[in-house]
Amino acid sequence: MGLETTRARASRVPSIHFRTRLYFAIDVIVVGSIFAILSHVTWRSFQVWRLPEIALPSAVLAIAFPIAKVTVLRNETDRVRRLAKLQFGVIVAYSVLAAYLVLSRAYYSRFFFLSTFLALMVWQVVDTMMLSAELRPRLVAVPSSLADRLRSLPESNVTVLREPSLEVPADGVVVDLHQPLPPEWQMFIAECAASGIHVYHAAAVYESYAGRVPLDRLNEGVIVDVLSGPKGYRYVKRVLDIGLVLVSLPVVVPLSFLLALLIKLDSPGPALYWQERVGERGKPFKMAKFRSMYIDAEDDGPKFAATDDPRITRIGRIMRRFRLDEIPQLWNVLKGEMSLIGPRPEQVTFARQFERELPFYSWRHLVKPGITGWAQVQHGYAAGVEDTRRKLEYDLYYVKHFSFWLDVSILMRTIGTVLTGNGAR
Repeated sequence: MGLETTRARASRVPSIHFRTRLYFAIDVIVVGSIFAILSHVTWRSFQVWRLPEIALPSAVLAIAFPIAKVTVLRNETDRVRRLAKLQFGVIVAYSVLAAYLVLSRAYYSRFFFLSTFLALMVWQVVDTMMLSAELRPRLVAVPSSLADRLRSLPESNVTVLREPSLEVPADGVVVDLHQPLPPEWQMFIAECAASGIHVYHAAAVYESYAGRVPLDRLNEGVIVDVLSGPKGYRYVKRVLDIGLVLVSLPVVVPLSFLLALLIKLDSPGPALYWQERVGERGKPFKMAKFRSMYIDAEDDGPKFAATDDPRITRIGRIMRRFRLDEIPQLWNVLKGEMSLIGPRPEQVTFARQFERELPFYSWRHLVKPGITGWAQVQHGYAAGVEDTRRKLEYDLYYVKHFSFWLDVSILMRTIGTVLTGNGAR
């Protein structure tokens, strides 16, 4: 296959830039329609521009927001972080707008303000889940075991090639760089790169789609990513942890007293339960929880919780369903032993076992453990070595991609998990 052939096939690929422009136009129409329709609902008129105090900020949001949105979509392939950034952007924009309205003492409608805010938040969810997937590069892959696994992922748009030629339109080629390639495939990749078609490492694409690091493709190089990562964010995260805990106290303190009373009335024993867990850098610490089991539940040693576990009390079952038993860990956060978000701390007995049986398990201790984490919202409860192996892949993804936006996306998913009670035992 010659270079001209590759270029000829590449020229027939619908440009991702064209799709971006088309998406921008759709987004402007939708956002503009939201403001126009809700303007009619509020003032019985589509002519929102007749109210200068509302027209100016509305026009700024309707035009500037799609521009910022397309920028996010083109630079963020992960759906969860993409949605987190978009919704965070809406919150920031409306916070600025609220400050402007208050300081200028201009007229505004609370209904219009809140309804447009909620409509834009809902639009981000619909858009991210249904439409913006078209902005993802259309990928083809050089045959490999990792390419087959990548193709089997639910959100994968990767087509595995049968021969070294572009059989379908493509924006990029995926190749497992850890696997030796025959000369014809090496030539094919070189020709694709020369034709302006991007070449992606299969492991990186797999991480982006699956949200986890494949253990069989992991190497010592990832430790460099962790140690050279955003160290400054660790300090910012600590400040955010303390601030969020303090802000939550007016709600958390009365709720804690109520739960403690219910626990005491439900079964004999203390309301709080302290358990040794493994923390940052592998250092054990005492983690606090509301007691959800009978006091003699682990007299014969620690065990994984099972579905309909008879060791769990009646009030404990409710608390576990909505994660209310984790509330006392806010104390561990204030002490600096835990963070609000991070890999869940494991019991010392289980952690030492997993360190022997699972490669790279100790790497999850490079960051502070959390009350909630990426593995919790992606996988749920682990009840054995194999489940823990899968959760470890998610934990290592968090350690490797440790960032503010990943934490925001975890927080958003945690709220949904708490409200639905999914994955509880």
